[in-house]
Amino acid sequence: MRPSIQKPSPDPILPLANEATQERWLAPLKWAALLIFIGVPVFCFLFPRFAGRVVWTMVVAALPLFIVLVGYHRWRTICPLAFFAQLPITLRFPGRRRASKRFELNYYYAAFTIFFLALWLRLIATNGDGPMLGLGFVAITALAFLVGAIYTGRTWCNYLCPLSFIEKIYTEPHGLRETSNSQCDKCTACKKFCPDINEENGYWKEISLNSKRLVYFAFPGLVFGFYFYYFLQAGNWDYYFGGSWTNQPDLWRTAFTPGVDGQTAGFYFASSIPRAVAAFFTLLISALISVAVFHLLEKTLGSYQRDDAIRIRHIALSLAAYAAFILFYTFAGAPSLRKLPWVFPHIFLILVVLVATLFLMRRLTRTQGAFAEETLARNIIKRWPWTDVQPPQNLREAFLIHQIRSQEQAKDSVQIVDIYRDAVHEALSDGFVTREEVQLLERLRNQLQLKNADHEKVMLELAEEQSAMLTDPLSHLSAEKRLQLETYEKALRKYFERSAANSAVADELFIKRMRLEYRVTKAEHEAVLARMMGDQQGLALRLAETVGRIENAALAMQALRHSPSATHDFLIELLHFARERAIERLLRGLSYSVSDESLRQSLRASLSSRNRAQRRSALEELRAHVAPEITERILAAHAEIGARGSMPTVEDVLRESLDNVDQLIRVAALYALFERRELSAEQLKKSQGSGDQRFEETAAGLLERMGPENAQRRFETLTIEKVLALRSTEIFRELAPENLVSLAEASQAQTVSAGTILCREGDEGNEVFIVLHGDVQFFKDEQGQDKFLGREGSGALIGEMAVLDPGPRSATVVAGEHGVEVLRLDGAAFRKALEQHPSIADSVIRTLTKRIRSSGAGKSLTS
Repeated sequence: MRPSIQKPSPDPILPLANEATQERWLAPLKWAALLIFIGVPVFCFLFPRFAGRVVWTMVVAALPLFIVLVGYHRWRTICPLAFFAQLPITLRFPGRRRASKRFELNYYYAAFTIFFLALWLRLIATNGDGPMLGLGFVAITALAFLVGAIYTGRTWCNYLCPLSFIEKIYTEPHGLRETSNSQCDKCTACKKFCPDINEENGYWKEISLNSKRLVYFAFPGLVFGFYFYYFLQAGNWDYYFGGSWTNQPDLWRTAFTPGVDGQTAGFYFASSIPRAVAAFFTLLISALISVAVFHLLEKTLGSYQRDDAIRIRHIALSLAAYAAFILFYTFAGAPSLRKLPWVFPHIFLILVVLVATLFLMRRLTRTQGAFAEETLARNIIKRWPWTDVQPPQNLREAFLIHQIRSQEQAKDSVQIVDIYRDAVHEALSDGFVTREEVQLLERLRNQLQLKNADHEKVMLELAEEQSAMLTDPLSHLSAEKRLQLETYEKALRKYFERSAANSAVADELFIKRMRLEYRVTKAEHEAVLARMMGDQQGLALRLAETVGRIENAALAMQALRHSPSATHDFLIELLHFARERAIERLLRGLSYSVSDESLRQSLRASLSSRNRAQRRSALEELRAHVAPEITERILAAHAEIGARGSMPTVEDVLRESLDNVDQLIRVAALYALFERRELSAEQLKKSQGSGDQRFEETAAGLLERMGPENAQRRFETLTIEKVLALRSTEIFRELAPENLVSLAEASQAQTVSAGTILCREGDEGNEVFIVLHGDVQFFKDEQGQDKFLGREGSGALIGEMAVLDPGPRSATVVAGEHGVEVLRLDGAAFRKALEQHPSIADSVIRTLTKRIRSSGAGKSLTS
């Protein structure tokens, strides 16, 4: 069913914007900061002699430390420039435009360029010139207001403000302590991965952006280059640390002319170069050197951690932020601090280093996996199933898992899977965690004692559910879009309530203006409105889509049965499971109107039938229980598939299966097409860009085999081939597909030439062998002679005794006359499979009993 839009939860991962008002000191601080900001240009015009010292060595110098200490979201609430950028919204003429997608990928360059130019202007115009400094503040304020009047939401704050990347570089991925977020009351989804909703989510989602990397790497060098230029201009540090630069009226008049003395020189060693040129290239070259240094650092780190590019990038960005912070406070504020007793500058620098180091340690220990785990853990805590134990109030994983494991009983395993499914679903829906990140949470799954097969089922169900909801415009929402529509629905409800109270008709023009204000499309507005009014059209569409999937799966299985093969049989099994999941999804969607369990069982059985007429009859029975618009839509979907006429061909089925949401179905279909010689090299090359690891690995492996010159070559056994081999053995035949894949991925294929020993009597063993092709012979040493015990062929399990009962091998196993192909399976994986799947244990017992009887030892036991 379509997920309902609800009021935002006060969950720590997405706290409400108005929660910030609970910190009562923030509002007075915000207005105080605004008054100071407004007072700065006034002060600059009235007291130009002191403007440079007060603004640059006191106000601006304290800003980064203040941001770090109060936290990113509090600063975003306090920031005076943000107030002026949002002023058009307050005055009821908000901007309508939205940043382009291309700009979203490169916006760091824009903010960095503005910041670069601001530093350059400081050096050539506004450093010690009060009126010019005042005009600079007026200009940046006007620019923020203008952007707010043209562009929607917080476009200025997120994309253009010269402080936007600085406030993030010093606080990402999250601050020294948890704070309420700073999201807008009227969210217009102006930015993907909005940092005001969740700063850390934005950090991990953008960490691979080239623009972010370049700007963050350049920033430490830019900071150093700015202060180093004072030395390059004067030839000593007294010019900067003495503070004479804070009072230089009309500095801009000589910026573009050749220098003649220490005040106008571009460089002390080349005074004739204009100061504007010298300053610009000093900043540029320093930034480029910094990029090169941190690029080399990242490359060096990569040589030690080749498998984790995100982690390497995170460390490099963290070190760049640390270096920039320390470099800044080596110089910032020094001209004024040095006028205080000598102890104060030293204490201040010690405080700066302590704060920076504390934040660096907190930052370096943070990982993308930890963020994903915490997001999921919060959702698990919200669904805490044990009433006798309070859920943990913090997110320390060890404590959370300890509580779960201490309470978990065998009967709770299904409940754990349900909790995990719901938690993952919510995390994916919120947009804070991607499917790829959920796949990486192996440690959390292990501590939850969740089987990999259960995890794969959960991910597959969610993928099928999302695929079935493509017709719903609200089915795939980012965190920003979800919040935008939540606030829009809230405003829309209030408007309708007021209209109803006043017996007034809803004003379409007003609604249109409100839709533009919230940046909601017509389709999104209609979807929100339909949800508010209880419209069942979206439900009907999704149920009809599900019925179509059930019918398509039935026809596909019917076609494949006419062309039997091991791969087709496996594909039929996969389609069977997919159909069963679709049937369950259909029944869940109909649960509000079909509550009779006997009717549900009858419907389930009929939809699983091979007889199309019986399936149609079952759907016809829904007329008496389900709303007509839903029933008609379902029957129309069923009839549409039947109207195609002839049975689909096997090739049609296989090619359609390449687009299935089930990863195993796609892989099996690809392999079946290859077996039928119905795949070209070009098609396989295109398959490698699917973003699906197993599918891409299969396509790459099959591509290597293309061409007659490779017909006689031996290639590495693919996972799908291992799965088919395991499925062909009696022992593993009853395993579910996802469990077969787990065993296949834990095994290694090996071809052994005739007479080669696989395992020797008396040796320690921790692996078992599954015979795929050929046979093996068993021998036992008796008084120095090898006694032949027997042979085993395809499907045999070898070496299981030494794994089940740790001890030496009881016999020597040798490859047969024509060699043998086996799968080597790690003993731990085999024991785990035995524990989780009783059917394997039964097969092993039968195999052992057969061997005992065939060896003759069983006669005395049975006679």
